[in-house]
Amino acid sequence: MGKATSFDVLPLEIANHVCSFLRQSEVSRLSLAAKPVYELVRPILYRHPKITSFTSLTLFQRTIIQATYMGKVDFQWSTRECLDQTRTLELTIDPTIDSARNNGEPPAAIMVSRMIQAIVRRCPNIAITLRFAHCQCEFTPISRLESETFPRVTKLMVYVGRHEPDGSHTHDPNDRRRRNRIRCCPNPAFWRPFVNGICFPDCKSLEIRHFWATTPPDHASLDLKKNHRGDYGGDDLGFYDPHGIQSGGGPTIGATDGLKRFESILLESPPELNSSLLMQLLGNPKSVASNLARLELRFCNLNEETISKLLYHAPPNLKHLVLLHSNQSYHSYSRQASPHLCPLIREFAKNMVHLEFAAPTICRELFFDDLERLSLRQSGIATGIGATGGVIEGTNKLDTHLIRDTVQACRKQKKTKYRNGRVKEAITMAKAKTNSASTSSSLFGGAPNQNNIATRAHRDTEFLLDEEEEQRSRLIEGSKTPWFRRIVTGQGLCSNDDTWAEIQLAADMEEKGVKWVVVNKYLQIASQHSNGKASIGLDLRQALEEKFDFKSRTTPGFTDSIDGSNEEFDGFDL
Repeated sequence: MGKATSFDVLPLEIANHVCSFLRQSEVSRLSLAAKPVYELVRPILYRHPKITSFTSLTLFQRTIIQATYMGKVDFQWSTRECLDQTRTLELTIDPTIDSARNNGEPPAAIMVSRMIQAIVRRCPNIAITLRFAHCQCEFTPISRLESETFPRVTKLMVYVGRHEPDGSHTHDPNDRRRRNRIRCCPNPAFWRPFVNGICFPDCKSLEIRHFWATTPPDHASLDLKKNHRGDYGGDDLGFYDPHGIQSGGGPTIGATDGLKRFESILLESPPELNSSLLMQLLGNPKSVASNLARLELRFCNLNEETISKLLYHAPPNLKHLVLLHSNQSYHSYSRQASPHLCPLIREFAKNMVHLEFAAPTICRELFFDDLERLSLRQSGIATGIGATGGVIEGTNKLDTHLIRDTVQACRKQKKTKYRNGRVKEAITMAKAKTNSASTSSSLFGGAPNQNNIATRAHRDTEFLLDEEEEQRSRLIEGSKTPWFRRIVTGQGLCSNDDTWAEIQLAADMEEKGVKWVVVNKYLQIASQHSNGKASIGLDLRQALEEKFDFKSRTTPGFTDSIDGSNEEFDGFDL
């Protein structure tokens, strides 16, 4: 048997490979084995540190300061090495953990800001992910963010609301202290530090959840059981606004220069937001979110008119949209009451890589335009066979073959008409250009042959149209992220005469390469669709998972919890 090799004498590449299978906390404990081992794993230990408490942040900051002190004899770690090794930092500030260590007081925003600035001065290339867990709107550090600056925070996640440490939401009506607390309501001051461009000058991703107390699980459901509209302390206060900004007056958010840097925004169940404030955020022409590629609005207090404006004036580079609408007073579509969102979603979704839309009711206008619906009526397609929720009434059956043939023939006709129009326009422009050019040269030769000009323009245009269609197919099929649509209805269809079977058939007929999931919570039906493939029935729970996975189910791996201990940096107290 060969002689055993000590871990600290392994080549750096092998040690890196071995440590890649370990969690951050395990690497931290390994570094305590011996000083040679610590020297070996130190690059891994400091490359992507994860801090889960304010106490650990204090230890990490002190370690970074001592490590970059060149004159310390017993610690040979230069400033240059520190800058090279530390690339990212995941920082979680959780008042439920840190308050117990600070006489019940949560960490102050000024202290978090100062420690981050001290780390950034020594590691200027670091990218920080900052989480605020178990937060409450009116208490620090949330209420004091506007007074501080947090440089190099590229991703900010705020889990805010009346969350109890164990996840419960009990309410005692005799608790005067709770009754006197500030309500969660539409509040411009809440949004100012996130979007003013000063407090978080490097932030590219913003995530605010008023539902989860901390990071949601891997298989979190979109079917949230808690009340989206009420105060999370249990008071049925709705969206009471002390400033009266529903009518458009009152305080405003102010500067929104930070929106220009955002690439991703996720807002879930925020009582601090309403239609007026959303238009101040995303409808400000002076600070268009030109880099915003991902927008998720989940169960926000928005009316249909605001949503329609958002679709009309969406950021130019938006490719990922999640719009989960939960207006509880909305039972069926009324053309006089509010804009019809279904056709707007259909037109807006054509160039979306990822779209999720949930509403109390939907209809076939999500799939069929006016001309296609007219063709169905002219073909004598049976209508009025639907019942509540979209189920087929009685023994009537939907003529799926006739619907499919009619819609496909209509789409083929529209395509032909479009191509003929493009060809005619190209021929007209080519003849006009040739006639203007031939006027000056007519003294030296005859006029060009008009038939040859038309033939050449026709051929070139047909080639261009074929190339455009091929590029579209390559764009969808070659995308790194699969093109995905998820449509969810809670109460059924906009019209009780329509049927859910027609919605499923329409999803089957959509563009090739685009995957669809349609969910009817009223009928407890969910299915997956893709053009050219057989539809697949889905379990309702699986279809409503926040992160839908088309692949087969596997056993979820172990995930670190941010509610765990702060042992990662207990060994860094030098």
